[in-house]
Amino acid sequence: MLRKHTWPSSWSQDHLRVLRRVLDKPLFYTRPWYAAYFLLGIVTSGLVPVLLPLMIGVVSGHLSTVAYVMGSYDIGLLSAPLWGLAAEKQHMYRSLFVGGFVLAAIAVAAFPETHTLVGWLVAAFLLGAGASGSATIASLFIVNFTPRDEWEPRIGVLQSFNGSGQVVGLLLASAFSHGAYDVGLWLAAAMLAPALPLGLLGLPVVSSIAAKDHVPQRAYRRLDIRALAVFPRVNLPSGFGYHIHGSVLQGIRHLPDTLGTPFSRFLLSWFFLGLGVAGFFTYFPLFLAHSYGLAGYLSSLIYATAAALGIGLFVFASRWSAKYGASIVYQIGLWLRLGGFAILLITFFLPLDLKSAVSSIGFAIVVLAWPILSVSGTGLAAYLTPFSEGAAMGLFNASLALATVIGAFLSGPLIAMFGYRAIVMMALFLIITAIPLGYRLTEGRSKV
Repeated sequence: MLRKHTWPSSWSQDHLRVLRRVLDKPLFYTRPWYAAYFLLGIVTSGLVPVLLPLMIGVVSGHLSTVAYVMGSYDIGLLSAPLWGLAAEKQHMYRSLFVGGFVLAAIAVAAFPETHTLVGWLVAAFLLGAGASGSATIASLFIVNFTPRDEWEPRIGVLQSFNGSGQVVGLLLASAFSHGAYDVGLWLAAAMLAPALPLGLLGLPVVSSIAAKDHVPQRAYRRLDIRALAVFPRVNLPSGFGYHIHGSVLQGIRHLPDTLGTPFSRFLLSWFFLGLGVAGFFTYFPLFLAHSYGLAGYLSSLIYATAAALGIGLFVFASRWSAKYGASIVYQIGLWLRLGGFAILLITFFLPLDLKSAVSSIGFAIVVLAWPILSVSGTGLAAYLTPFSEGAAMGLFNASLALATVIGAFLSGPLIAMFGYRAIVMMALFLIITAIPLGYRLTEGRSKV
């Protein structure tokens, strides 16, 4: 049975209250080691998603290879709970945090020097694991070693550093997408080098404290998930926002309790949405270049511009969710993303001289839909859950993670058999499936 609580405009007020706290005292809620997370965002959310598919496509000559490598990267991201469990059990927070950056740097540097599928798969997995590990430990540094009333603003600022890093990384990727892919990846590896000293600045000295006195058990269960929706989170396939490992495991244990509830219907909708777009974001620089003549540097610039504009949309989506209900805003996000892919499908049949301009519009709409979906989806997951909000966010992230991995691997064979048009058709079909599943989720209840 769903929990009896209302969700009026107070939800938006909570969002804006946390945001105002950050804007009033930005330095107070920022730590020097956040700069390392910014660099990680540049590399794993900006440079790698653009340059790696382009390089592998050219070197291997097989489009399916791109899917396998990017899918291996997504599998590496799934290691987040293992990093969190190791940190809390062994009290090696600092070592694991920095170790994630080292692993990611080595993996990125290995790509230009590797020319076999096995080598790329291993490097991609290690890159995903390293990025996921550092992201997981970063969140645990906040919820385990700072006062409870500072969690939301600090994690919100941390997310914003990563989101801003994505914009910078995409802009840098545009400069190397003319063919200098190896140079761009070497630069990406080099940019993670200063993350090592930066990642140690201002961290709590965990080894010198008694963990039982300073690490609250299951702290993540008291994290206000919805208050964080106002802060930007990176779009697919670059990560899952913040990682609180216990919430993922707890959510999976509660999965049987969701059967037959509106929450399970929402999870299916969210899963199909993620599954539909995973292939597109795995291939987008190659897809846009080969299908519409949109050069890699242009697609990176469009993505960067849309992502930058999307940062402001997180705030507006929060206000819209409070005013009109998150269920309605979620539908708007689904239809907006559906419209973007419909434009991309129509563009296949347009004259060559129109393809670049029209496809740019469709691509921008697909990206701009993310803040609307992220904010409303986060709110719906927290509101509809029949158990704790932490467990709900665990399932919310897990469903997206699973969809991303399956979609990435599935897109390769589909493109090999049917061409790039297959991933647009896949996106359209699965988003159309997600729309009715996400319709009227809160009918008969207070406005959501």
